[in-house]
Amino acid sequence: MNCMAHIVKYILYIFNLIFVLCGILLIVLGSIMVNNVGDLSDFSDVINTDLIPILIIILGCIIFIIAFFGCCGAIRESVCCTSIYAIFMFIVFCLQIALVVWMFVKYKEFMNSMEKVVNTVWEKNDQANGYPMDALQISFKCCGLTGSIDYTSNNLQVPNSCCGTLDNACEASVYEFKPGCRKEFLNFWSSNVNIIRYAGIGVALVELVALTFACCLMSSIRKSRHSM
Repeated sequence: MNCMAHIVKYILYIFNLIFVLCGILLIVLGSIMVNNVGDLSDFSDVINTDLIPILIIILGCIIFIIAFFGCCGAIRESVCCTSIYAIFMFIVFCLQIALVVWMFVKYKEFMNSMEKVVNTVWEKNDQANGYPMDALQISFKCCGLTGSIDYTSNNLQVPNSCCGTLDNACEASVYEFKPGCRKEFLNFWSSNVNIIRYAGIGVALVELVALTFACCLMSSIRKSRHSM
């Protein structure tokens, strides 16, 4: 290969090291989101809020694996590995653009769905449903739907989960200034959706550049082998 092809080769290798880090970061982000959302999957009247974090984890794993093929293809100058990398990178690029567009178009609808989740959890917060508010109040360090007044104004006992535990007694000085779970839950999804949207645009642009370099490298490898 000529000098320019060698430059493309090492640039592609560096790009894929970045993708390895991006894959790891997506896996970590998805794991943190799953951990913070809490376990509401057994509550039949609520949509599975773990779905998006799980999809993010899966996307991170896919990007990590694809980046591995890219690194191998670039360093070993393998047409096979580079071809596999280019094909899958193109697929991921298209899927990621579709996800980002969906996040922008359906943002309000998605946030309305998340608000319905909290409202439904509050309405069904009884023993028959296993007190699902406990999971939200512990995970998001909140109390009630709009605040602890939702309990006290209805002559209900403020649950221990408003203090972040199910074991110890909950003192008023701890929970009375805590924000409501609806606000905290919506803020959580709003901030994470914005991360996904804008970071997704940046990653997609990098993917497009990497895809272009991969195609250039494939073409260069094939030409150098035919000329031998």
